[in-house]
Amino acid sequence: MSAGDRHVWSASRRALRAAVTGGAWSTDTVPRMSLRNVVVVMNGSAGRASSDAGDEATIIEQAFADENVRATLVTLRPQEMAEKIGLYWADDPRPDAVVVAGGDGTINCAANAVAGTDVVLGVLPTGTFNHFAKDIGMPVELEAAVRALAGARPDHLDVGEVNGRVFVNNSVLGVYPEMVAIRDRLRSRHGWGKLRAVPVAAFSVLRTFPTHRVDITAPGGVVKRRLRTPLVFVGNGIFDHSGRGLPSRSSLRGGRLGAGVAATTGRFGLFRAAMRSLRKGQPEDTAVDLVELAELTVTANVSRMKVALDGEVVDLKL
Repeated sequence: MSAGDRHVWSASRRALRAAVTGGAWSTDTVPRMSLRNVVVVMNGSAGRASSDAGDEATIIEQAFADENVRATLVTLRPQEMAEKIGLYWADDPRPDAVVVAGGDGTINCAANAVAGTDVVLGVLPTGTFNHFAKDIGMPVELEAAVRALAGARPDHLDVGEVNGRVFVNNSVLGVYPEMVAIRDRLRSRHGWGKLRAVPVAAFSVLRTFPTHRVDITAPGGVVKRRLRTPLVFVGNGIFDHSGRGLPSRSSLRGGRLGAGVAATTGRFGLFRAAMRSLRKGQPEDTAVDLVELAELTVTANVSRMKVALDGEVVDLKL
């Protein structure tokens, strides 16, 4: 495959200045923040019932008040974040942090807005899986998460990038984004939650089982030509599978990506691997050939490529 459109994944030079509350990379060398004033951004398109969103807002506001922190809550659609977050940070007086309440997809939108700037981004996990929040040591219970933020440290963390789009957890092409696209249509049509829609979407994708024929190249002599695969995975950072629990990233400071190509072409073997990946945020190392690198180029004979960035589907184009 000599011709085609090239899509380049890399460890971005734009760091994310995040409020880190723990995890393997927590360090005492960065002073703790003194939170007195924050802006809390809530996702206005998150698909939750209005009563649930209202309850979360009340809990968040009260929890910050208990920590003697003034919290201004705003609701934004994802497409508004790129413009609005910078304006909140430039306000006078400047907030100590802009805090995003949402899941991994919402954090992705915020990270695309602030990566490479001096904005301090805090995270409150209100999504389904919350992989990024957990990896930076954030408790999943809201009141505890707010307390943790009050003593967090602003640190510079790696993000991944593909064709100018940032991701904080992973970027996946193949059957996974196809499944997510169907999942989102089911949720919109029937009002289902993610966990109910995923098995139905997965079954629908596996009936057709789309594959891509791609060339994959990377520095250091990594070359795969005319490879037919149902899934290519690129993770931000390297995940540790050695423990007994779910894998977590040992670092987000090394400028490394964990990339993998599905080693199986069987429908049900890949289905099992996809379900485990959805829960863990990283593919099973028995189902995907994983390598560690700083850059990866995928060439395919398509002008648009459907890719999942932190669980949200975009059409990737040059």
